[in-house]
Amino acid sequence: MQKYILLVYLIFFICLNLYAQQRISFSEHGSEVVYKSSDSFSSYEIKYKGKIMLTQDEGGIAEISPNGYFKVSKTTFGNRRAVIIESNRNGELRHRFYSGRKEIDFFDEGKKWLEDIMPDVLLKTGIGAEERAKRFYKEGGLSKVLEEMTVIESSSVKSRYFEALLSLPLKQGEAGIIAKKIGYTISSSSTKGKLFRKYAQQFLAHESSIEPFFDGVSRIGSSSETGRVLRSILQKNKLSVNTLIKLLKTSNNISSSSERGNILREVNKVFVNNEAFTDAYFDSHRGISSSSEKGRVLRDLMEKKTLNAQTMRLLLKSASNISSSSEQGAVLRLAIEKGIHNNQEVQDAFFEALARLTSTSEKGSVLRKLLNEATLTEASSLLVFKNIQRISSSSEKGATLKKSFELVGKNAETDKAFFDAVRSIDSSSEKSNVLYSFISGNYDMNNNMLIALINTSKTISSTSERSRVFSSLISSNSEMDTKTKIALINAIKSISSSSEKSRILIKFANELSIDTSEVKEAYKEAARTISSDSEYRRVMENIF
Repeated sequence: MQKYILLVYLIFFICLNLYAQQRISFSEHGSEVVYKSSDSFSSYEIKYKGKIMLTQDEGGIAEISPNGYFKVSKTTFGNRRAVIIESNRNGELRHRFYSGRKEIDFFDEGKKWLEDIMPDVLLKTGIGAEERAKRFYKEGGLSKVLEEMTVIESSSVKSRYFEALLSLPLKQGEAGIIAKKIGYTISSSSTKGKLFRKYAQQFLAHESSIEPFFDGVSRIGSSSETGRVLRSILQKNKLSVNTLIKLLKTSNNISSSSERGNILREVNKVFVNNEAFTDAYFDSHRGISSSSEKGRVLRDLMEKKTLNAQTMRLLLKSASNISSSSEQGAVLRLAIEKGIHNNQEVQDAFFEALARLTSTSEKGSVLRKLLNEATLTEASSLLVFKNIQRISSSSEKGATLKKSFELVGKNAETDKAFFDAVRSIDSSSEKSNVLYSFISGNYDMNNNMLIALINTSKTISSTSERSRVFSSLISSNSEMDTKTKIALINAIKSISSSSEKSRILIKFANELSIDTSEVKEAYKEAARTISSDSEYRRVMENIF
């Protein structure tokens, strides 16, 4: 039974506490300040306008600037009391005191009532904050002021004391302490932001206060407010590399892609090719979730600054994390324009990003621009053809291969990669078009390349398209060795149409010399595969 009674009392007091919770508002309209608070048992309303000076004991109002006023009312269990002090145009004060609706002489009861509530009024409104902060600082230094501020609940009131402190000639390191306190003790993001923007130059003036300043800024809960602070710092201050690095690390606390993007575009104006700086920059960039924002930041950086090889490598690695093919493609194309450096590490990073492009058209577009404008290493030439193989569209693959001919003929590994890419084309017409264009370009081909081309042509499924390639090859290469000629004849054997096979063999006999017994025997063997007697005779007539 006793436990039951205790439980009932506990529930009652919890409900009572919830019911009695305060509702507080603090607002400023021009030069007028209004504070209101209320709970189930009492309410407070304080209004004032103008500059107010306190009495020496802080128990009353000594002065109010002309045409200003101070009004305070407190209601407890229905019992309302109020003090009104008004200043005329000469600054002379008029005092009034009310108990309920009845006006009572201020100096009889009102003065004492005001003295009783003034400590509370000062904490709730920040009246006299500047003078009080100066006095506390003189009496016990910064710790004394901060101790007095621990009982202040309102962010707006706390900001008045912090502003008063920051107007004083502070000792070394004290600005940093204040910056950290602003970050940890003020709950309002907008109030924090306002203070940090206004006094940023002071916080950044000494090395000892820079770290706690950015620690304080990182405690702002709002992405937009943090962004406003960091952009203001960048726009109004010339920052050292170390300070820029701290700013970039602070930007990691911003969840909004657009806000972080706005900050990085500001940083782009002062970007430096410094390893620690670039590491911090691209670490912040990785935290942007929006593909369009990631792309815009990287393109803006390339437009504004000349990047060294190491920075370009990091930029390309960041580009590989862009999920949108169009955005990633736009970044890679601009990187080509600005120069991806004749550096293997940079070019490897470029191809790593390219490999993650999912759009066939974008991949083809980027590769063609690369082939038109960039100077590639031998290893990168090989990577070009491996990436072309990954393009699913025959037309895109073909169009890109036609731009790659200048890379062929420099080493056997690259040549093999080229022909592997051609063989990977599904369309017979596209495959033959690539080979036909390559042959027609009169590129210097050794016999090993010719054999590779012949073997690739055999993978064309269309008889007419295959014949077209063989015909062009015969017309363009009168100087073939025996091995190559035999390879070509054996490839011609694979043509299924008797008329086409006959036509190509006759062209072979007319334009290339059948100068060895091995070539002649291969020719006869190919002729014997023709099913039409008349076509067979026509072919054989050309070797006698």
